[in-house]
Amino acid sequence: MRPYEIKAQRGREVALETPDFLEQARQMLSRGIPVSMRMSGSSMRPIIEDGDMVTIKPLDENPIKPGDIILYQTRFDTAVIHRVVRVDRAASERMVITRADSSNQPDIPVALHRVLGRVNLVERGGEPIKMNRPRRRFREWLQTRLNRFKFWINK
Repeated sequence: MRPYEIKAQRGREVALETPDFLEQARQMLSRGIPVSMRMSGSSMRPIIEDGDMVTIKPLDENPIKPGDIILYQTRFDTAVIHRVVRVDRAASERMVITRADSSNQPDIPVALHRVLGRVNLVERGGEPIKMNRPRRRFREWLQTRLNRFKFWINK
């Protein structure tokens, strides 16, 4: 199924901040129709850059897991696309903890029913981008720590 690109009434592309975006996206995703939009901002750099096209698919039977990039509605009725850090199943209501890739601080926990969809495709200049956050290998991490330790011993 081809994703539907939400457009404003004047034919311009919409962004997360566009009025009625949440309502349009909710309607489309609830009918099983993927939504494509052009991103703005740098909170998800380097995976999602300003101007990238992002396709959001409706949630399916696969549970949300850490590492997924999701579209959700905040308590203040704004749309956010961030990466899932943790799914908290201990609370009475299942919560998702997210964080922007370029941030060190997690966001305020979000109730699972506020998650609208999962990002499944990021395109930059018409080419698909890998959505996995680059992970440093343990050996590289250990080498960095040892180098810091050596620095302090040699002082």
